[in-house]
Amino acid sequence: MRNKLMTSFCLVAALLLVGVTGMAQAETKLKQLGLNPFYAPELTSVDEFRQMVAQSLPDLKEGFVIAGASDLFENFVTQAGQPDSVVVVEVNPGEKLQWMIYKKEGKVKVIKDVVWVGNQSFTAFVLHVDRDGNRYTFVVPSKCGNVSLAYVSPLPVVAQELEPNIAPYCEVAVTPSSLTAGEQLFIDASKSTDPDGFISSVRIMVTGADNLAVQKKMDQPPFIHQIAMPQPGEYTIEVSAIDDDGLESSSPKCQPIKITVAPAAKIVSKIRIGNFVADAGYMFQDDPAEYLLFRLGYNYYLSDSFSILGMVGIAPVIDGSDDTDSFLVDLTGIYRYQRMYYGVGIGSWNSSTDDRIDIVVNVGYRFYGEADAFNISAFVEGRGAFDQLDEFDDYGRLGTGLRFQF
Repeated sequence: MRNKLMTSFCLVAALLLVGVTGMAQAETKLKQLGLNPFYAPELTSVDEFRQMVAQSLPDLKEGFVIAGASDLFENFVTQAGQPDSVVVVEVNPGEKLQWMIYKKEGKVKVIKDVVWVGNQSFTAFVLHVDRDGNRYTFVVPSKCGNVSLAYVSPLPVVAQELEPNIAPYCEVAVTPSSLTAGEQLFIDASKSTDPDGFISSVRIMVTGADNLAVQKKMDQPPFIHQIAMPQPGEYTIEVSAIDDDGLESSSPKCQPIKITVAPAAKIVSKIRIGNFVADAGYMFQDDPAEYLLFRLGYNYYLSDSFSILGMVGIAPVIDGSDDTDSFLVDLTGIYRYQRMYYGVGIGSWNSSTDDRIDIVVNVGYRFYGEADAFNISAFVEGRGAFDQLDEFDDYGRLGTGLRFQF
């Protein structure tokens, strides 16, 4: 099935994005899918596709009439119900459609001459209708159910040959034979050859445990396909080579290959137990006294957001007569939110003039580095003795500084 069949499917959505308001243009470029679907919800299997056709016959027939293809309607409906007549394919950007049926505000409409220019491939259902010596190839994107005519070609003619065409030789290697969901699978058919011509294309069919098949056709050598396997399970890989006369071969070295995709391993994040912390700052007491502040400690993590910080330090007096050089021990609980952190706890402030048990409150902002690496933050802190809270204006200490976490 040619990739060229399957690109421009949910074109109505793209029309809204690129501002196309009419269908008289030679070509309409589509960038987004599914804004004006013919059918909702998204189709996830061939059976759901057949149900969509059966449930949408009046609207579907109206669309064929608008498209000027009413003579194909009955053949399309009949072919859609035939066993093995519908395949699931992946469609790449750059493909074109002759026309597409969609709905807008509940009305059936048709747009012609469109090309899919989105950034990603998509899944679509493909079927052929043979009539009056021609083969009509229809593409129906699973996203929106918009029935589309991709192209019309003459029916294949079996030519009489003076010498029989020799079937091509197909050889494929699939690596790895077992992998984890999310990893890439490599299907290499580059060693396939044809004794009386050349390999024109290679067809790949990947079938999962749910029997949903995804088909890929490569028209250019070296015929190596890379595919991501997103879901765990058992898969069957079938490959066949097609020569320049259209003869297809699945030689013994291209027999179905089974591979196993294991569930992706859960990533266990490395939990940090804690980190060392150093503070340097300045504190002021109105009574009066001014201090430098130096502390060292350890921050122990309870979770990603909460920790307990224990610190010891000194506060030498640089001005004022109400206090002397002090020694302090602090224990605070820390809550972190993004780059901010908030702390509250208790501390011991000891000097030659007074020993106090303080309540400690601080707020900080990390302006350099990441939380799980070396970083620097600025903080402000207020502290006051429990028995002097009514005199906080005189004996409370306010300060600011830098915090270094290692």
